[in-house]
Amino acid sequence: MPKLLKRLSNKALRKRTQSTSSSSTDVQVEVPPLPPKTATDASFVIPNALPNGSTLSPSGPVPNGALYPPPQLPRPLIAASGNGNAIPQDDFFSKDMEAAWASATTDPKASKVDKALQIMENGVAGAMVDEAKGNSIVTTIKTGLETVGGLEAIEHGINAFMEGMPVLMNALDEVAKLHPFIGVAVMAFKAVWALEQKRRDNDRKILALHMEMKEMMGVLIQLKNVQDAEAVAPDGSTIKGRMQVIIQGTADDIKACGNACDTYSKKKLIVKVFKGPIWEGRLVKFVGAFTKRRSEFEFAMAAHTAVGVDEANRALKTVDQTTQEMNAKMDMMLKMFQQFVTPEQKEMDRQIQQRGGLAVLNNDKALKELNDYENKSNPQGTAATHGGKMAKPSDWQDLKDDLHADPDVAMKENMTVFTRKFEIQKRQIIDELTRVVERQGDRIISAVNAGPHDKIIDPNVHIIWKEMGWRGSVKARHFVMALRDHFQEDHPQHTDGDENDHAAIAIDKEDEWALEYISILRLQAISEAWDDDASGFVTVAEVNTFTTMRPLDWSLPRWIAYWAVGQHQTMQLYVNKILNLLTKMFAILPNILPVNKSSVNAYLEDVYQGVYTLAASVNACNVDEPLQAKFKSFVESEETRLRANLEAIQYDIDTSDTLELITGAGRIDRYLLPVFYLLLERHFEIFRLCQTRIVHRDELWDATDTLQWVGDAVQVRVEELQTIFKQQKVDLKQQFKSFAFGLYEYMNEPNLLWDAKLVQEAEFPEYIYDDSVEAKDIDAEKITNYPLDQEPLDYDAYAPPKTEPEGLEAELDGAAPKTLEAVAGMLGTWNGFLFWPTTGGMISMDLKPSSTQGEVQIFTASGRSNQSDFNIMGECRVGDEPGTVSFSWKRSFPARFSTQYCVGTWSAATDTLSGKYGLDEDPATHGGSFVFKRLTPEHTCFIPAPADLEANKAKALWAFAIGAVRYDIRRSRWSWSFFKERRDTRKSFIELYVRSTKFGPPMTNEDWAEFSRLKKTLTSADSRFIYSLAQNQIRATTDHSASCDNCEGNIGGARITCLVCQVKDTFNTVDFCSTPGCIDNRCKRDDMPKPHLPHHDLMKVQRVVHTRQFGETYRNAKAALKQARTFFKSPQAGVEDAESEADTDDETGHAPSAKRLSRIPTLAVSIPHRRPTSVLLPMSAVSVAQSQVPDPVPSGPACRVCTKPVSQPCWYCVQCAEESFICWDCDLKGAEVVKFGDHDFHTHDLVRVQELEEERDLSVEERLGELEERFTKHEKAMDERMGRMQAAVDGRMEKVEKLLEQLLLKLGAP
Repeated sequence: MPKLLKRLSNKALRKRTQSTSSSSTDVQVEVPPLPPKTATDASFVIPNALPNGSTLSPSGPVPNGALYPPPQLPRPLIAASGNGNAIPQDDFFSKDMEAAWASATTDPKASKVDKALQIMENGVAGAMVDEAKGNSIVTTIKTGLETVGGLEAIEHGINAFMEGMPVLMNALDEVAKLHPFIGVAVMAFKAVWALEQKRRDNDRKILALHMEMKEMMGVLIQLKNVQDAEAVAPDGSTIKGRMQVIIQGTADDIKACGNACDTYSKKKLIVKVFKGPIWEGRLVKFVGAFTKRRSEFEFAMAAHTAVGVDEANRALKTVDQTTQEMNAKMDMMLKMFQQFVTPEQKEMDRQIQQRGGLAVLNNDKALKELNDYENKSNPQGTAATHGGKMAKPSDWQDLKDDLHADPDVAMKENMTVFTRKFEIQKRQIIDELTRVVERQGDRIISAVNAGPHDKIIDPNVHIIWKEMGWRGSVKARHFVMALRDHFQEDHPQHTDGDENDHAAIAIDKEDEWALEYISILRLQAISEAWDDDASGFVTVAEVNTFTTMRPLDWSLPRWIAYWAVGQHQTMQLYVNKILNLLTKMFAILPNILPVNKSSVNAYLEDVYQGVYTLAASVNACNVDEPLQAKFKSFVESEETRLRANLEAIQYDIDTSDTLELITGAGRIDRYLLPVFYLLLERHFEIFRLCQTRIVHRDELWDATDTLQWVGDAVQVRVEELQTIFKQQKVDLKQQFKSFAFGLYEYMNEPNLLWDAKLVQEAEFPEYIYDDSVEAKDIDAEKITNYPLDQEPLDYDAYAPPKTEPEGLEAELDGAAPKTLEAVAGMLGTWNGFLFWPTTGGMISMDLKPSSTQGEVQIFTASGRSNQSDFNIMGECRVGDEPGTVSFSWKRSFPARFSTQYCVGTWSAATDTLSGKYGLDEDPATHGGSFVFKRLTPEHTCFIPAPADLEANKAKALWAFAIGAVRYDIRRSRWSWSFFKERRDTRKSFIELYVRSTKFGPPMTNEDWAEFSRLKKTLTSADSRFIYSLAQNQIRATTDHSASCDNCEGNIGGARITCLVCQVKDTFNTVDFCSTPGCIDNRCKRDDMPKPHLPHHDLMKVQRVVHTRQFGETYRNAKAALKQARTFFKSPQAGVEDAESEADTDDETGHAPSAKRLSRIPTLAVSIPHRRPTSVLLPMSAVSVAQSQVPDPVPSGPACRVCTKPVSQPCWYCVQCAEESFICWDCDLKGAEVVKFGDHDFHTHDLVRVQELEEERDLSVEERLGELEERFTKHEKAMDERMGRMQAAVDGRMEKVEKLLEQLLLKLGAP
């Protein structure tokens, strides 16, 4: 019925149109044609699709699933009458006809039948609308299915990505030979792909980008059909001229993509989870770039094909679709990226959500926990996490830098490093191509399919393989035995008429000595040389790899002899050099500038154990100098090659693939020791600079990171060998003892070298460093990657602001930035504070106009706050209230700190900027407040906080006025109290800042409140300068990388260690900081069988005790303590003798004092609580104060500082040649006072001398107290854990509630 009514209606309309046109020859009324079907009609969906995924349309292809756009209708030549009906516009009609026309066009009165038909027609129309909606839904579903098909195509392309790469590379090489102008893009593509292959982790997002790159480069293969690139096309251009610019742009895009992938792959897993969407957006942009380049290639080549102009015209029609195709491809790839979520990323996301989600960004404790979790979850190391014995978890401060760094800035910074690797890879590709030469004596493979032996290049091995009838592989032992027989028997009998095999007969007389070393005695070393993967079998590929690696002028016997004996001798020489460098590094420590000592100690602490483990593992051998001279040319050439590669990257290895780029193909065993030697040699030169120059703190950090990447490769190799040896069912200990001359023996079993007893007994020869015998031609600028002698103090904070001459900016830019008059009063210089929940440092900024967008003023500002620069970008407009301006701005930092978002108003009446701020763009989440004034920085320090104004406005304003006036009066009078207050503020601020960031006891709530108050009293200039003083103080303070077992604060300056307590089978100790009272407390740790008691023997060190020095330091300290006690008359001689015997190690190598029963001291002890006046001079803590009972007349030795007699307890120097005692009072005065003889306050160790006390069993009450203390600890830990879990559950429930609310809103619920 609906179709019938529709047909009748159309038929009637056609008849009416025909009759009107035939009956009137004078009046011509233009009637619109029959309108087409609506855009929702299913007939507009074209099922036919082009190969590229577009659909055909009358005006050209349209995107997938798109509909034909409705044609533009011609406007009818009619006008509206008064009643709304249209009347024809013709001069023949007069006003008398208007009534007739109105009557003719007015609907007649409808009858009941007409009304019924009208109802039916309306129903039909509604049904047609529903049908159109259904068709639209079907179209959407179809488009979605096509999208899914595109995703599946991308997924399939990634899985099959590797299959076509060799063919594509070869094809591009051939095309590049025909048309050299594309070589720059081909070389960039090959270099980036070669770098990607060296990366251990295959990120599917990065592979997807390389797939798009591959498709783009595949278009260039069509150039093989172009015979003459200089031929002139119909438009007058040549294909070479048209494509050269495109090719160069393509090479730049490929390099930029490689840099982006390299930057992304280095990020930690936490960063990839937090900033995943941002990075995905950056990476997807390259998909659009490659799609555009591919279209440009196709268009450029279409204009020069045999089809000519017609083909070019058709290509022009597709240019309009490039943008649509780019957008579609980018959207599809972005959806694909969202699906490429690894299980590790899902687990990390779960850990983040448990700790509060985005709130983790501002929670240092949570970030540290996540960082530790990632380090433990990735023992093999990731792009930014090092594994192995040399590795340390990356600093969480660097993690914060990554979390807050902008990806564009990160890619820009990484481009320098990536360019170095990119150039090395290009050079290696060129060298590889130029080395494709036929070696003298190598066979020419004429028939690849003749047999396995015919694939072998070397003629000698070809004969062996052929005679033995081996197939694809042979046992390594059998191969070496056959090799020995071949070279030691008569050669002529091996020839069988093959002219290529005659070369095997000739062995130069000068190389006959090498045959002696191809024997059964060298079976292990020779087998390892041929068997590259340690599988126990030698394959044809391994044979060709080994033989083609030899120098061009070396024979095969000489090459085998090198790996039989020369490699071991070379390793021994490198071991000697490495150990010599390590010895010099420790010997130079006393000469290092204090400002550099922290970096030097951190380097040795992180590097020494790993490097020494490998060097000490190599089986010792005697070096035959005449024999080694025969291998000298190869050894020197390899060292030169490695040195050149390291210099190309400036000795900065940032990833595992960079290491492979430096060493080249092959197992790491061959290059490990030379690489370590070259790196240590460079780092030792930096150590020498640290004696006289201020070295950037990141210089040695990067050096440590470089060695850790080498350590990662070592760890991977060891675990790989462990797996192989277990599969071969051999004894791991024996196999590692002989494999690679024992290089990995101690890596497999660290206890063979690092057992606590061995460390305590280790002795190293004393070495006195003499810098005069070292090289003098060292260029300091060439061996460092950062500027030298940077001023550590921020004197620029007090420099006057830079002002530009009036009109200079307009002269340079052509026009000064436009400023809206209505908001001009808000711009200019401001000083103020952020409050949340405590006060931050003062911020000074100068808001400058940037541009305008209608009624909106854009402004910017930049400055420096404490230790970081910042940039401000914002906008403002006239406010709702008269005399106000509404504004918002974003304050961003280069790294480490989160971006801050401020929203507020400027009031002309009070000339104040005030509002709310937070760490999210949504103002509803802002919990902090801010206030900025146009006052001087000194007066701004007294402005009241918003909370004080709300509590008591009058009082707060009076306090502001009184404080500002008093400040002016005191400053103008130059009163001593004014400067004394500034001095005390500076000292207190530095002390609290050091405690809050690095060293000292944890901060209490009172300390944080005081710290916040001090920040409020400093101007922006004072704050910057004092911050630099504090940072310089931290850098000059000795960092022991240990925490106090009493207050749990990080130890800086003096470290006090117990000589009695030591964790069994380790060299971990009980340590205390110099805070008064810490060493007076009884200490119990879970890893200790007995608690530490206050009367235990103690040693105090101002230097870092490295693992290498651990055993000697503790042995000397115990010996010095034994000697010092002989100077005091003790009534308990028997006890002293027993204690002296107990100080020696028992047969197990551990201190028997740990087995003694503990007792509580009988004397009441107390510590004088003297607060250090400055962190610059760390205070020494008194272990046990003298008794309240009057002291007897001392009869002991005298103090070397004050010359007064000393009594127990006191300190005794371990290193001084003379007996040197120091009393408590003198030691408290620090390095400025403790000076005598050859005593060095910073490098000499002290032991505490006190009377010995007997020990007894713990009482029941004491044991119960200990148990209660342990239960309290566990209860506290459980409460903290339950609190975190509760917070996570609350966060999840809140999200569920929000989702439910959104769902109800969509469902239309009230």
